[in-house]
Amino acid sequence: MTQTRANFFMVANEIFSFSLSTKAIAVYCCLCRHADVNAHTCFPSRKTIAKECSLGVSSVDRAIDELIQYGLICKIHRRSKDGGKMSNYYTLADLISHSRTVDDTG
Repeated sequence: MTQTRANFFMVANEIFSFSLSTKAIAVYCCLCRHADVNAHTCFPSRKTIAKECSLGVSSVDRAIDELIQYGLICKIHRRSKDGGKMSNYYTLADLISHSRTVDDTG
């Protein structure tokens, strides 16, 4: 049976081991919600993230910068073929695999 994520998403417990602001945690959860299960990538617009987290776009930008600073996400700016701006492409760190490696090595 194939597992689908239609009604839920998962966030690694390790996210709480960082000294993140509540806004950064909310944005991280939003990115997890949109992320592909296997590739850990997504590309929601800043406006979508802001709406889903009940934040302003500038607060989303600061939260994304915070997540990048902690190495929890990578952000790539995307452009259309005609050079116009598109939503950013985000890759989320695999915190579950990371925690297993840390736990296994002591």
